[in-house]
Amino acid sequence: MMTSPTLSMPKLTDEQLEFAQWLSKGNSLFLCSEICSDFGKVDGIATFNGHFQKRTLFRLKREGLLTESTAFEMGIRWQKLTLNERGKQLLTNSEVKTDA
Repeated sequence: MMTSPTLSMPKLTDEQLEFAQWLSKGNSLFLCSEICSDFGKVDGIATFNGHFQKRTLFRLKREGLLTESTAFEMGIRWQKLTLNERGKQLLTNSEVKTDA
């Protein structure tokens, strides 16, 4: 039987972990990907109480912790970003290490 190699989990900053935990509670972000005046705008962040920087999104995306889906609102394309199973696993592993 073939097994897939285990991917190592990235070491994230406290800020990045805090944001991932917020996403794990069912929250999501919308990033405008349409070439228009809203290009690059992040929507849905108002309920996040921590410090948010776009580079946190870049890091979570680069590490393969986010799932993207496309949504259109009034003809404008937005990328919906949510935490995927790998991201949830990272948080579970982080909690285990914290408790140890």
